[in-house]
Amino acid sequence: MRNYKNIVFLLLFAICASSIVPIPVYASSPTNSSETGFLNTLLDALAKILHIDLNSKVTPLNPTVPSPNNSPPSGSKDVLGFYTEWYGTDTTSYNDLTSHIDTIGTIAPFWSTLHEDGSVTDRGGNDHASVIKYAHNNKITTLLMVNNAKQSNPNSGIHAVLVDEALRKTAIDNLEATIKKYGLDGINIDFEQVPANDRNNLTAFMGELSDRLKPQGYIVSIDVFPKHDEDNDVAIAYDYAKLAQYADKIILMTYDYHAGWNGAGAVGDIRSVESDLKYALTLIPKNKIYLGIAGYGYDWSSKGTESIENDAIQNLITRYGATVQWDEASQSPHFSYVEDDGVTHQVWYENSRSLKYKLDLVNNYNIAGVALWKLGGEDPASWQVIKSTLKR
Repeated sequence: MRNYKNIVFLLLFAICASSIVPIPVYASSPTNSSETGFLNTLLDALAKILHIDLNSKVTPLNPTVPSPNNSPPSGSKDVLGFYTEWYGTDTTSYNDLTSHIDTIGTIAPFWSTLHEDGSVTDRGGNDHASVIKYAHNNKITTLLMVNNAKQSNPNSGIHAVLVDEALRKTAIDNLEATIKKYGLDGINIDFEQVPANDRNNLTAFMGELSDRLKPQGYIVSIDVFPKHDEDNDVAIAYDYAKLAQYADKIILMTYDYHAGWNGAGAVGDIRSVESDLKYALTLIPKNKIYLGIAGYGYDWSSKGTESIENDAIQNLITRYGATVQWDEASQSPHFSYVEDDGVTHQVWYENSRSLKYKLDLVNNYNIAGVALWKLGGEDPASWQVIKSTLKR
């Protein structure tokens, strides 16, 4: 109580003193040294009693001021767009990127393929350097997406690289050189059809890749097949828990639940998506998980199955006067039409409405973000849904 009275007295004294001795408003204003010395002495006394550090800096609580590196605020959801150039003049992904530069945080250009001898080839396309320059000028992270050359022989292809320590090193040498050649921010590994018996070999590769790249400041990410148990042969090669030790970002490819290898149905059935996401969360930290979302669909008929993007889907609806139906169970749109030659087709696809349910999962489970395959093929209305739904 005694100290409390002293503090009150000194505070009152300081107020009275400040009314007698004018305190300059601007730092550049001239001051009287005796006046400021008296006030400083008084303030020092108060600081000692109140245990205040007068030299400490107070950071204003202003959420509108970006951090020095313009990184998104803590807790925000990243939007990763897979970037493709299927031929030399294909600019669909680039046009999409420039149109939604305010929403996209990361791109993964599909520019490279890894072969069984450890070599890396360029898939062609437009001027890579100009795309990266544009992305970096707009604070977009760029990751080299690299796939594996597909082989029908299970003892060749990606298996040949993963099983051989020397070839793994050769592959990593070449991937590192490609990243540095273009000034990319890291890598996105998209190895698919990995044999089940290469589970440990894939983990070893990712560990060695991480040891090489991460100390240099590069981001390491990997795309994995979705699963809801460890007995799924298609996805068994992906050891979620161990891969999470090495990868900064893990993209769940939660699409193609129905595609060319089975009958017509939802591309991204919300029930399967949520089930597989929940399983992944038992093994992977949520701040590393990206939910893969499709921007396309499939057209099934007796002629086969064809992957089809939004523009072509809308053209079919218009041309054949198709009525779009909504499947409540899978939260997916679909329609059928009869071709001019009499062949019946079924089309299931993803649009902005089905996307909303998947974005809700991202928020509800508080994972890192979404990964869209691919920029330029999606329903344009999806971007407004992303902006209004994702917690940023």
